[in-house]
Amino acid sequence: MAPKAPESAGLADRMAYYEAVSDFMLPASSSCSIILRLEGQNFARLALRPEFLPDQHIHDAMTSTCSDLLLGLFPGASLAYTRSNRIILVFPSPSSLLGPEGDGVRTLPHERVPVQKLVSRSAGYSSARFNAHISATPSLPRSGSGVVDGDESGTAYFDARVFAVPNSEEVLNYLVWQCRDKSVVHEKEVVPRWAVEGCLVKRELYQRRNLNPKTGQMDTMMRTRVRAEEGGIRQFSTGDLRLVIERYWDDVNSPQPRDGPMAAVRSSGPTVSTNTAPSKPDVPKSPKPKIPLSSKPPAIPTSSKPAILKTIAADNSSISAANQTIFGPNVYVFDPRMPATDIQAKATTIFNQMEANEFGSERYALLFKPGTYNVLFDVGFYTQVAGLGRSPDDVVVDGGANVPAYWMPNRNATCNFWRAFENFSINASAATNNTTTIAVSQAAPLRRMHIRSSNGLWLFQVDPGTGAGGWASGGFMADSVVDGQILPGSQQQWLSRNNKYGSWANAVWNMVFVGDSNAPSQANFPVSPYTTVDRTPVIREKPYLCITNRGQYEVFVPSLQANARGPSWTDAPTPGKAIPIDQFYIAHPSTANVAGMNAALDSGRHIVFTPGIYKLDDTLRVSRAGTIILGLGMSSLVPTSGRPAVSVADVDGVTLAGLIIDASEIRSPSLIEVGPPSSSANHAADPTFLYDLTVRTAGRTINDVGIIINSHNVVGDQLWLWRADHGQGAAWDANPTRNGVVVNGDNVTIYGLFNEHHREYQTFWKGNGGRVYFYQSEIPYDPPNQKSWMSKDGAANGFASYKVADAVTSHEAWGLGIYSYFRDSPTKLENAIEVPKVEGVKLHHLTTVWLNGVPGSEITHIVNGTGGRVYANNPEPAMRQTMSEFTGKSNA
Repeated sequence: MAPKAPESAGLADRMAYYEAVSDFMLPASSSCSIILRLEGQNFARLALRPEFLPDQHIHDAMTSTCSDLLLGLFPGASLAYTRSNRIILVFPSPSSLLGPEGDGVRTLPHERVPVQKLVSRSAGYSSARFNAHISATPSLPRSGSGVVDGDESGTAYFDARVFAVPNSEEVLNYLVWQCRDKSVVHEKEVVPRWAVEGCLVKRELYQRRNLNPKTGQMDTMMRTRVRAEEGGIRQFSTGDLRLVIERYWDDVNSPQPRDGPMAAVRSSGPTVSTNTAPSKPDVPKSPKPKIPLSSKPPAIPTSSKPAILKTIAADNSSISAANQTIFGPNVYVFDPRMPATDIQAKATTIFNQMEANEFGSERYALLFKPGTYNVLFDVGFYTQVAGLGRSPDDVVVDGGANVPAYWMPNRNATCNFWRAFENFSINASAATNNTTTIAVSQAAPLRRMHIRSSNGLWLFQVDPGTGAGGWASGGFMADSVVDGQILPGSQQQWLSRNNKYGSWANAVWNMVFVGDSNAPSQANFPVSPYTTVDRTPVIREKPYLCITNRGQYEVFVPSLQANARGPSWTDAPTPGKAIPIDQFYIAHPSTANVAGMNAALDSGRHIVFTPGIYKLDDTLRVSRAGTIILGLGMSSLVPTSGRPAVSVADVDGVTLAGLIIDASEIRSPSLIEVGPPSSSANHAADPTFLYDLTVRTAGRTINDVGIIINSHNVVGDQLWLWRADHGQGAAWDANPTRNGVVVNGDNVTIYGLFNEHHREYQTFWKGNGGRVYFYQSEIPYDPPNQKSWMSKDGAANGFASYKVADAVTSHEAWGLGIYSYFRDSPTKLENAIEVPKVEGVKLHHLTTVWLNGVPGSEITHIVNGTGGRVYANNPEPAMRQTMSEFTGKSNA
């Protein structure tokens, strides 16, 4: 019976369904290996003598075709083996079908490949490459003529089959079986060894010295080429397992014989440079005389003559390969073999494009494979910089990576948003006075960093014209180490969680430390506005992309921790689990659609969003526990149907990380919904985590609520809910939102809640057991008049920024800062914070600040009618008011 597409599907989805429903998918298990077998047809017509195969020219063309497959179509394959008219390609795991990063993988753009597409493409490619190599050989007489059974004489073609085996050991056994196949053994002739045992083809690394045109010096660079060795694998040995698992022959530039049957028959061959994607083979060939059909090729006794070694070079260490990975053109994966000048030039070009590109559509991720990089560069908007090691110390930027504030007057960093540093170490050079500068405000997290710079880390930038520090307004750092001093300077507020540093120099208004190894004392609050919490009650550090020693991507998911103190990786490797990349749907902005992504989620896949903007005509629905949705390069999701961009079922352990969720011109009731309204399950053993999310309502867009949290035990870690206060189309009636976050679930914890400019309560907390560690909120700049901004049915001026509902009986928060800049009218806010009058509500270290505004504007009280007003910049008490402790009971 023919398959029937879902009735609700559109034309394109129905046709795609028919194409896919009869196909087969390779197993997704990371423990199995994949074998691709190609079989040449019509070869007898190409041979010098049909009664005497093998033919040297056919063999040369087969090994060259193997090289093309390894360097062009399947850079993730670990080994090619050819014998007679067969080619065997080995893939250590299903994910290696995608190829390692940096090798120009264009063949398999998505994470799962249908079998039909795989075999047809490999057979067609091999047929084309083989015939190209044959046609490039000197003209030789061929047997036969004319056309037989519809095949033109002299044209070969391949068929293909692909299948899985349980493990690498069975791959090796398969190669042994192929080598022992007696159907191609020549018992009556003295023949080359490759004719009896076959030939192994594999990549190798080598060093090459080139003249650097920029410096005039000779640079030594690592390159990749392919080497073919005569002989097969006639018996199983553990030493030969390396051939199956690893991508390269043994040693760089001086390969040593491997343990096994070919150890004594190796010799060096010529090295010829070619392009990575071959068009015409550039393999050295010696002139070969025409041989009469009656004569025999010269005998090559395997006991006395060395094997023929062919080397085909490919410049895979070029910077041009950096953005040719499975993650698309806006992800640059740098390799330490690439010239440092090229890496620095690429990063600088991206910074020049992104430095002031505050509302641009471009997105980038700069990823560094393990190694040391002598580069110095700056990082602009919508750029993520990350190491691909398991530890931050696996990647060392020895020169510097910084965030300056050149583009704003007076080195003002209050708009330096939307960028990220993750999982690498920085050792700043003398070019920046051995100082790392990260002058940022919201949505610019530092995670898993090691700042080795001898003059430490600065969280602001000095204006050289005045000598004063430029403004900076809020930031976040977690799970990091700074060997020297952290100097906030003019940085107004900051959350530091689970870090370790030499010292912390100063504070301005609100610095909060949770689970740090050596946080400053809070005893002198508010003179020294420090809030210190000794341990982090519940945390799972953000999952991160890394690469294995075999060149395979995976996402590492750290383990859940309770009462954590200090970074997760300093005393021992971060505990957790690695998920192979083949278990992720790799979304690209040019091809991804909601129907396909939801199908992937329903089948148990995770999602990685590559950099770009994704217009969503429906909601991404997460229904399975443990699902990870991870953004690279500040990817943006835009719901266009009046529904949330993402909804999460009431299940355990979901991760949403590294995304910007943008409102559109069509109103959505919320942009993210965590749990349906009826959520009731207890997720304490495996909470859902929200990391590094910006929920943004920019100019001429609209939504009601940014995030609604209905599930219990959800944990947020660096969230910015922002109604735009500036930019094209931002105005009171042009981009309205009601609330930034509404929390209905119990026992929800948020570290670093940045929530600004919404028209009603910025934060509306209705669940019990809530905890917030660091709160930064600017109330709206733009009420046109007091009448337009009244709460409690017109009885109270304005809406409190932080509102805990009257029915709540337990809630606790540390380090709350609420700031006013009533730009457009002399508006007043009665209370910055409103909480119920119950003993279970406790607030620690509260601050209000009048930043600027129309004369007559003010925040009248800090909380529940208590605390002084702020209304001017002078004197100091008119600008800033504080309160050390507040409980609902004390206000009963």
